[in-house]
Amino acid sequence: DEIFQAYEILSRQYDMKEADVAVRSSATAEDLPDASFAGQQDTYLNIKGKTELIHYIKSCLASLFTDRAISYRASRGFDHLKVALS
Repeated sequence: DEIFQAYEILSRQYDMKEADVAVRSSATAEDLPDASFAGQQDTYLNIKGKTELIHYIKSCLASLFTDRAISYRASRGFDHLKVALS
């Protein structure tokens, strides 16, 4: 509900029924001294409407467990279940 409310407010600010937005992650392990997790999770651009928004938020969260992301964490000794996304 909060996500949809924020999306509606954003859309109204731009005088649009449904604004195009980007869906990207922010990980707890990004920009550490020994590792940079930036770019490991997927980013989605030009997302429009509540259905697409929730779909791509889920896809972004799921990208925490892509082969690329798992391999990177494993090579740096990070516990897969201790990295959180928002």
